[in-house]
Amino acid sequence: MQQTTFSFSSSNAYDPTEYIESASNSFAYNAIINWPSGWGTEPYGRTLIIQAAKSSGKTFLAKKWAAKSGALFIEKTQALTECLLANHQTFIIDGFDNSWNEEQVLHNFNAIHENGKYLLITTTKIPVIKLPDLASRINASNKLKIALPDDELIKMLIFKLFSNHSVVISQEVLHYLIKILPREFPEIISSVAKINKFAMQNKRKITVPLIKIALGIIS
Repeated sequence: MQQTTFSFSSSNAYDPTEYIESASNSFAYNAIINWPSGWGTEPYGRTLIIQAAKSSGKTFLAKKWAAKSGALFIEKTQALTECLLANHQTFIIDGFDNSWNEEQVLHNFNAIHENGKYLLITTTKIPVIKLPDLASRINASNKLKIALPDDELIKMLIFKLFSNHSVVISQEVLHYLIKILPREFPEIISSVAKINKFAMQNKRKITVPLIKIALGIIS
């Protein structure tokens, strides 16, 4: 069977509109799908924190929840006004890290909680928080982690990355990639892009020997 390869770009290598669900992310995914059931834990029963590695689908889940709930994405420097609180029931802090102003985050957290609204926070890693009041609120909030991708998720992601560009790979190639690739989304995406680019430039079918050359693997 003839195989065609196409170039990947950083903007379209992974389409976040097509989420891949597996055992490693099912808890976070189901929390979004089943909202408001089982969202938070007291004393912050309407706050949920999703923690996961880069490129693992946190923002996708946030956008999916926003579409479902009408949530407002809060900007880093944005203060929630009475008007915003009156017109929204749900809010999102996406990508929380140490670049966010802690006092502003605390103010918004308190305003959302005191007004009985819902809050979703996504983060790669919860930063070291200096403000004791904010730290206590974050620590007491319900947290769900997206685990490192399991074999099934890696298989589906690899297949999707290639099939998005009309590339067909063999089961041998798929199993080899599952075996050698690291359990990190950016590395998986980058490796598949390198393999496809090398195959396209050399007009060769994607095989295990070609992958070894493309990724600089010495047998």
